[in-house]
Amino acid sequence: MLIKKAVPFLHCGFLARLRVRCCLAAKQRGFYSIWSKDCFPRIVCAVGLNMASTADGKGNYGSKRLKSTKDTLKHIKSREQRKNVDHHGPATVYVQVVGAGTRDNGPSLYVFSEYNRYLFNCGEGTQRLMQEHKLKIARLDNIFLTRMSWQNVGGLSGLILTLKETGVPECALSGPPQLEKYVDAIRVFSGPLQDIKLAVRPYTEPHYSDQTMTVHQVPIFAKLKPEKRKFSPSPERGSPSRSPSPRSSRAERWKLDASEEILAKSEPVRSRSPERCPRSTKDPSLVIAFVCRLHPKKGNFLVAKAKELGLPIGTPAIGPIISALKNGKSVDFEGKEIKPEDVCTPTDPGPIFIVVDCPSEEFIEPICSNQHLHRYQSSGTEDRVSLVVHMTPEAILETESYKQWMERFGHSTEHLILNEQAQTPHNVRSIKIQTQLNLIHPEIFPMLQNYQTTEKPAALHIPSVRGECLLKYQLRPKLEWQRDAVPLCDSTEFIKEATELPAFLKEVEECKKSLAVDTTGLSVNPLI
Repeated sequence: MLIKKAVPFLHCGFLARLRVRCCLAAKQRGFYSIWSKDCFPRIVCAVGLNMASTADGKGNYGSKRLKSTKDTLKHIKSREQRKNVDHHGPATVYVQVVGAGTRDNGPSLYVFSEYNRYLFNCGEGTQRLMQEHKLKIARLDNIFLTRMSWQNVGGLSGLILTLKETGVPECALSGPPQLEKYVDAIRVFSGPLQDIKLAVRPYTEPHYSDQTMTVHQVPIFAKLKPEKRKFSPSPERGSPSRSPSPRSSRAERWKLDASEEILAKSEPVRSRSPERCPRSTKDPSLVIAFVCRLHPKKGNFLVAKAKELGLPIGTPAIGPIISALKNGKSVDFEGKEIKPEDVCTPTDPGPIFIVVDCPSEEFIEPICSNQHLHRYQSSGTEDRVSLVVHMTPEAILETESYKQWMERFGHSTEHLILNEQAQTPHNVRSIKIQTQLNLIHPEIFPMLQNYQTTEKPAALHIPSVRGECLLKYQLRPKLEWQRDAVPLCDSTEFIKEATELPAFLKEVEECKKSLAVDTTGLSVNPLI
């Protein structure tokens, strides 16, 4: 009860599991009588109160109240007013990594502009990361999913409920055809989502456009082998196939029936083009790539140069002159011809970025031969691409075909890679708690270790960057990488913060002395 009152931010389930774990570990080592004393609750309370006190400080830990509906609707009202105004693209846009593609956090992207917010993929834990690192969910109104995998949609249900409670009136989801049924399944356990309108945008729609950018959905169909359609594991797990256990026989039979249905439906159209043939909604051989082009932004009006040319700055007559010049028209003023390039910066045509998901080797050839994506490469007809995001396993990057496809974008294109090679920490809050509890008992609370892959990164001969949590690539006003928001986990600072608590070290020493007492033979059951 003391812990519950002193540490209100800790979940009761966490405290119960913590006490049970500590009691069992202590009993196995023969010093269970320690828990009859109050040194452990005092230490945990000290650490908890310290973290709660930093909820609004530099630590930024603790519960965060959702915005009121009134505050949320303010930006929506402003957005509606801008629809009737001649706008010319946002001034600030950047792409930010949420999940870097590690084993714990699937690949996901957050795109920011002053008009809109977007999310590409929403795996398990994405919402928690966004709230911990203060990525504004309240303005999120578009979610794009590359494929129907738990790695990409595991956190979607929780995010939708949060958007509903925050007061977001509408959210559009774009992705594979199975997405609509997945949203219907969410409604089953979440109840009627009357306060939020969920619109599923099929991949067959030509494009989507709003005040920030235009997004084209590019379907990629792969020719999966029949055995992989039946029993292949999830691409992100990469686990070897196992014989089904008696418990899972019913599930395996269901998978087999579904696979046979897919094969039966796809057999008559196998000779057609993969990009034109109809597919079953259960077909797993479909991923969606997204081509995003920002709207053009007119050049800025240079007041100093306008004064030098004698334009009437500061008078009502300057308004029509500025409007005409920014629209690319020359103006005659007092017998002089003023050209747009004389007083305006060049127009920004709108950078392009592409999000590509290649989960397995079967998708390499369809991606490399896709005509829509080919138009944005160096030999294509479209403008150069500023950034390509690859949600691609390292084994795919090692293939020569995929390397050559990446190189065809040219050396002016940056490549962001999100896969298991990422070594960045994501959940800083969890690491901090565990580090401070490790001071109390290193065996019960071992330090959290990042997964270190033994696979060497692929050797790429193009500008490429490995994903990090909160890494930014700025598209406007300047194309550049920004690492100022990437979280740092300094265990020394975490320990220093804990040791500065009043009487913390004293309580730890008392705890260690109590643990050293030999209490073999005591038969005391742990209290739950």
